[in-house]
Amino acid sequence: MSTDFLNIAGIFKINTDLFKKTLQGIPPERLLTRPAEDSNHLLWIAGHVVVHRARVLKLLGQEWSAPWEPLFVRGSKLVADDQYPGIDAIARNWDDVSGRLAESLASASSEALAAPVTKGMTLDGKISGQISFLALHESYHVGQMAYLRKFLGFGQAIG
Repeated sequence: MSTDFLNIAGIFKINTDLFKKTLQGIPPERLLTRPAEDSNHLLWIAGHVVVHRARVLKLLGQEWSAPWEPLFVRGSKLVADDQYPGIDAIARNWDDVSGRLAESLASASSEALAAPVTKGMTLDGKISGQISFLALHESYHVGQMAYLRKFLGFGQAIG
């Protein structure tokens, strides 16, 4: 794996830990608080991040699914609070996907990373470029999670 791609794997590692810190100590009912009517709540963003991290696994040839996956895809509409999975289910899936992702990134071949992609955002038309974009996408949303944590009155996730 190239040094550049090792740095992308490092971004995922940092986000793995930060994701968990953003949720630490927040009661489940507070995860559904939205800062505005047209905003997503922290639980939705957390589920969205899990679903999109799992897309990286899929790009690397692994399977993943959850019955609640459609609730968190881009463009999905918010549903009633009781239709969302609990934070424990999201956290369990985060841990599973994160462990498998670290292994998959470490063992990804140069050939697999150089394969072309035909759909989805990519920085260079290759699997590696799509994974790089998804690292950026994930970082954006983990930052939102950290902001919402502070907005909800639970302090900074780092610092």
